[in-house]
Amino acid sequence: MDILRKELNAIYQAQQLDSATLPAQELQACCAKVAAIAEVTGRCAVVTDVAADRSHLFPGSAGRIIGLVNAPTCEAIQLASTDEDDLYLRLDPDDLAQKRLLEYEFFKFIDSLTPDRKLHYKAGCRLRIRCHDNKVRYFDNTTRMVGLAPSGKFWLILCQYELSTNLTPSPDIDPCIINLLTADTFIPDIATRRQSLLSSREKEVLCLIRDGHLSKEIASMLSISIHTVNRHRQNILEKLSVDNSIEAITAATQMKLI
Repeated sequence: MDILRKELNAIYQAQQLDSATLPAQELQACCAKVAAIAEVTGRCAVVTDVAADRSHLFPGSAGRIIGLVNAPTCEAIQLASTDEDDLYLRLDPDDLAQKRLLEYEFFKFIDSLTPDRKLHYKAGCRLRIRCHDNKVRYFDNTTRMVGLAPSGKFWLILCQYELSTNLTPSPDIDPCIINLLTADTFIPDIATRRQSLLSSREKEVLCLIRDGHLSKEIASMLSISIHTVNRHRQNILEKLSVDNSIEAITAATQMKLI
């Protein structure tokens, strides 16, 4: 389950980037810098190439602790996706849902800026990740744009993970977006965004599905047509980026929507 993947992909696709028109040397230079950062700091870093729908993972020592590699390394691992799926599978499900909401708000915000301002912001949060020894540890996570296409659209994204020094439990991921030039910080209201993912009627329908009721029964109980029930079912699947009702129930439960 990975909510908002479709929405995030839509933002990426809206950039309308053509890999053939982009300077390959800029990607190579970016990856070389990030490899050096991973080596010096031990962070696990991911460079996402939006145009190629591909990511370059530099595990660092953090990647070994998480369990992505057996030993610290700064050698890039190629991922055929804009997402670091192996790492995402290790995130606490509720934290992953909140991270995706933060990314969605951040990328929408960045996309609205003029090209000269797109590189001046980063999103930050704190995540629970199950590591190679099966222990859950806190990691600080940051996301920012590091490369723009000649058109001014965003192209290269850098996402970093490092062990957090803040071990205080928190009900959320402490999301924030920071201006790197002025230090101005604002807190995106992802809690409200999460609750508004499904309408009250969709939540009601999903609860009845969870309780084992069929569409015909739900239609009778809510005094609506079977067609309307099935439309709610389809909307729920699309909004949660899942394939079936069981996954929808799991996703909504993890996100505390029902």
